Amino acid sequence: MLETRRLSLRNFLAEDAEVLFEYRNDIRCNLYQRYDATDKEHLQRFVSDFSRCSFLSMVEEQHYAIILTESGEMIGDVSIFFSKDDNCFTLGITISPRYQRKGYAFEILREVIARIRGRYPSVDIVALIDKENTKSVGLFEKLGFSLECYAGSIRSYVFTIYGQRC
Repeated sequence: MLETRRLSLRNFLAEDAEVLFEYRNDIRCNLYQRYDATDKEHLQRFVSDFSRCSFLSMVEEQHYAIILTESGEMIGDVSIFFSKDDNCFTLGITISPRYQRKGYAFEILREVIARIRGRYPSVDIVALIDKENTKSVGLFEKLGFSLECYAGSIRSYVFTIYGQRC
């Protein structure tokens, strides 16, 4: 589906629910996340519900596992939301605390963004980041996003890469 030098993105497998449970219940990981639920039953349904996504289809919600190519280990997940009304993709990422600060989020998101740009050049790309999450703010700035505003209603900064305009 998508590969970088060290990582690949793939659909979820049933066994991924256990890995999701581990890192989504780690306070270092979920401090800035707004998950619906992190219990095992919910995550098993989540994995099942998103195990057959078609990469960058214009569906409302997609989720994928991030895999270390060398070992095959799942280290995180990417979320992609599409809004037809706003003509934009919104990106989210979670990396297991054991694998944070190694450049993995930058590496996989850079490739996701390149694929979006290649397939949908006029679509905007958005990231919503908790105002306390300075590491993610730095990541998205490094990826070329610009700070648009702070949206108090969702307690998040809105970062954007605009699509090509006619």
